[in-house]
Amino acid sequence: MIELVSDSPRALARLKVAFRACPAEFEKLKHEVNAGRVSLYELSDDSYRVTVAGEIIGHSYFLWGVSGRGVIPAMRELKAYVKSAGLSSISAETYFPLVARLCRRLSTEEHACGDVTHMEMKV
Repeated sequence: MIELVSDSPRALARLKVAFRACPAEFEKLKHEVNAGRVSLYELSDDSYRVTVAGEIIGHSYFLWGVSGRGVIPAMRELKAYVKSAGLSSISAETYFPLVARLCRRLSTEEHACGDVTHMEMKV
């Protein structure tokens, strides 16, 4: 199940942990959510509960942040929504090598740029 939670301060607060390597980006995220350019969603099922922040950029759904339990099955669900919206991929960037490694189970393509890894998953 997916639910729009952009108006929930608690949902935004759950994402703060995803920005521990770049706290200034979390402040930018809050501004973008308040301006309506980035949306927050809660994906949940028996095996996962994940909060995501994202926006459409071109033909991709760009994830600003993801937090929660069961990220892999939640991203598989998100993939179906992104595809039905007519987009071709889900993309994200991370400072955490372990996150990039975890996402390889989703068949992501990776490109390292300094301390950041850009990931893209076709839908």
